[in-house]
Amino acid sequence: MVVVAAAAGLVRYVLVDALLAPHATSCSEVMDFAGARMPQQATGKKCVDEGGWLDRVYSAEFTMPREDLVATIQEAFPRVRHHVTECSGNTCSVAGCEWDTCFSNSHEDSKPSGKAAIVQLEVRYQHGNSARVQLKAFNV
Repeated sequence: MVVVAAAAGLVRYVLVDALLAPHATSCSEVMDFAGARMPQQATGKKCVDEGGWLDRVYSAEFTMPREDLVATIQEAFPRVRHHVTECSGNTCSVAGCEWDTCFSNSHEDSKPSGKAAIVQLEVRYQHGNSARVQLKAFNV
């Protein structure tokens, strides 16, 4: 009985935990799924396959210069749109964004390239002239 339980635990680990757990993947796989390309200026790239049994979920993080950030992101990720900035007096914020700025596509948008239904990018400005970008691309 102990041997059967140990074998079942090993099978569960191999099939569920090891194969379906988030794991590093190539950034080209993530960009292909998102219908995008990694910005040429990107450094510190980290790409992860977070998908499970039935879903596909990818994430990526990278650092890039803040200069021309909006134009660079929209060129590299043609399916996303920059969230509109709301300003009141001297204070500005991005609607629906808890980061410094955000980009996303609408679920209803056609998918001219890529396989993801949803593509979201969130940007946090760092010291100096750099920004850390986090990408999520997934199906619903």
